[in-house]
Amino acid sequence: MKTDQDLHVYSDDSTLAEIWKTIRQYEEIRALGTDSFSISELKGFVLLTGHVSKKYHRDLLEEIAFSMPGVHAVHNKLIVDSDLIIQVAQALFKDKRLRHFIFPVGCAHGWVHIGGVVPQRELQIAAEEIAAQVPSVRGVLSRPRVIGENPEPERHAIQPQIHAKTYDYNRQEGVITQVVIQPRNRLVTHAVVNISDFRDAKLMFHEYLVPVEAMDVVDTESVITKRNGPSLNDFTIFDPSNYSLVPSDWQPPYPYTSGHVRWPCEPGEVTDNG
Repeated sequence: MKTDQDLHVYSDDSTLAEIWKTIRQYEEIRALGTDSFSISELKGFVLLTGHVSKKYHRDLLEEIAFSMPGVHAVHNKLIVDSDLIIQVAQALFKDKRLRHFIFPVGCAHGWVHIGGVVPQRELQIAAEEIAAQVPSVRGVLSRPRVIGENPEPERHAIQPQIHAKTYDYNRQEGVITQVVIQPRNRLVTHAVVNISDFRDAKLMFHEYLVPVEAMDVVDTESVITKRNGPSLNDFTIFDPSNYSLVPSDWQPPYPYTSGHVRWPCEPGEVTDNG
């Protein structure tokens, strides 16, 4: 049974609780996976954000929110997968390097898959980068195959949540404060984990870079690293000079906000935003 926190209830307000209570009565919405969208409410104004499979789901969630007593307005920013498919396909076609190829595009809750084949690695990377430039894309999980090469394994859709507790199997505990995203595909590569430690009778705080490959369990409240993996404080210490804050005009993928997201710096690039 999911708790209210599992369902992204960000307030104790009775209106928000009533919205989720009503939503739970619709099996087709429960099946969506509530980690793909969020609902917040403040003084009668409701905000819907995230990704849904169908326009029907988008409209139904708005209708439910608007039907609640005390709700004055609903700002519906939910992205429908079919709309996102069109946006990505159009972006690929507009690129002169790519318009002569056929790229089947799929999407599930904002996660994009690009099919087809290309003759060169450069065009494969270009297709990935063009898709990732669509602001509403959550991440590019697969890209076209290069002729003569085996298909690449599909990437995993992993999004450690900000403020999630992080544990290793040695019972060391930390808290995620930021994530590192590869802008070429909008996928999370690392989480920045803050760990407290007593040294010389003083409470010290250190931040470590934990790669997503080291994570075993990832949910809305916690992250558990893989058994027999390193302890949290054995990972690389986070050096903010190697990771720039994202540009103000770049929209992070749902559910992140700019203040919690960094990019890896290019070789030779210097950042002073640590």
